[in-house]
Amino acid sequence: MVNYCLKFPSREGHSHRDDEAIALPSIHGCIPIGTDPDTAEALAALYRTHCISVIDAFRFCKEKMLWHHFTSFHGTLTVPVQKLFAHPRMAAWIKECDWLMYQKMVEFVSPLALQVVPMRVIDTFRAISTKLANHLSLTFQNHPQHVQDAKLGPATVFAALLDRLLRVNATAHAAANMLTNDANRDQMWHDWVLYVKPLKVAESSLPGVGYQRTLRILATEMRHLLGPLSTSTYGGMDPIYAETLGEPSSNGSGHGHPGIDDSSTEGVLDRWTNFLQTLPSLFQHADARTILHCAGAVGNAALRDITIAQALSFGSWWVTKTWVDEMLLWMAEKGGFMERTPDTMRMRGRDETAPEVELPTDDASDIFGGPRPRTAISESVDAPSRFGSVDINNSYDGSKSRGASVAYQENYLYRDSHQNPPTAATAEARDRKISGTMTTNGDDSGIGLETEQDELQKDHYSGFVAEGTNIASDPADVVVC
Repeated sequence: MVNYCLKFPSREGHSHRDDEAIALPSIHGCIPIGTDPDTAEALAALYRTHCISVIDAFRFCKEKMLWHHFTSFHGTLTVPVQKLFAHPRMAAWIKECDWLMYQKMVEFVSPLALQVVPMRVIDTFRAISTKLANHLSLTFQNHPQHVQDAKLGPATVFAALLDRLLRVNATAHAAANMLTNDANRDQMWHDWVLYVKPLKVAESSLPGVGYQRTLRILATEMRHLLGPLSTSTYGGMDPIYAETLGEPSSNGSGHGHPGIDDSSTEGVLDRWTNFLQTLPSLFQHADARTILHCAGAVGNAALRDITIAQALSFGSWWVTKTWVDEMLLWMAEKGGFMERTPDTMRMRGRDETAPEVELPTDDASDIFGGPRPRTAISESVDAPSRFGSVDINNSYDGSKSRGASVAYQENYLYRDSHQNPPTAATAEARDRKISGTMTTNGDDSGIGLETEQDELQKDHYSGFVAEGTNIASDPADVVVC
């Protein structure tokens, strides 16, 4: 499973263009030794086309087309390319490509967090976030476990991030309805200064550090975030609010934040968003998870005081806090998601990648993660392969073939003769047994025996599969969906 990383993005951010091409990592560093270069290039080109198609379908909200691209991808691969795709060493490359693909998709939708989005788009995003992991599980269920993990890891994180975006969008509209009303903001500030005790909130919520900055946020920043206010002072409010009444905001000016006019409610959510983006710089020695935990704890402590006091604005405050929590989680999750690059994933996933040498196995089907899927000729029963019974070392087990090889029987009889020396009677019975076996049912077709042509085919095989791997080329023996 992909590690879940949280990191707040930098204030500068990363600008992107809609027409910017996606650049997938090189495939040559992941392919197994002996791979046909043409096969590797074909897989890289087909997978890049697949990623672009998925991005475009998501960008234009074509849900059915999105599912179709995942389902039909296997039909574009030839047998050698399918085998290369299922190789254990390709799992890291698949994960890197998918991660870059989902990063591109997040770049397209991230500006929608605070915008009015049509309901059709909302429904499409919700369906994708809900069904994506399950759809990929069903599509790749016949593939090896390492392929399933490589596909599901980035997809699961992307689906959760898309769901977070929908939660931010929904709570942002509710919070905007509260914060754009002048009477609501005045009541929120009135209840805040009367019932919230910044010192007690900080002492009960913080882990022993960050008291001064937290007190400044609770007493000063909150006043600027709720502005413009009809009045800033009320009788009976905590003295700390009066002491910090004339202090500017954290940017050193009388207004809350540069580029935002505090005298107007236009862009009120942008003012709050800009403030939330400054939190990592205010607490530089705290990681993202600590900031999220402390922000939630401080908010809960303050809102408990307001709720217990039965303040009139407790509903507005809870709606606003819900949006703030979702927005902070969105910023941290998105920042960690976009921070990861193929290089960082490769370093973190070294233990997950397959080693150079192939692991021993007792069954050739384990190479592709289980038995082959059923095809049209094997809908009811497993269709027999023309290669007979093949093991991992490309040797035939004569005991499972219809006609046993003479060499196998002679070897068996040789061992038996040394362990139990034959008498005259047993020798005569043995000769009759061999003669009867070779003429049973009049079958002299030689089924189960290796021919000279079969030996030449094995000696001149030059596929990507390393030595010791089942080289059967029967389409029924290839794992596809």
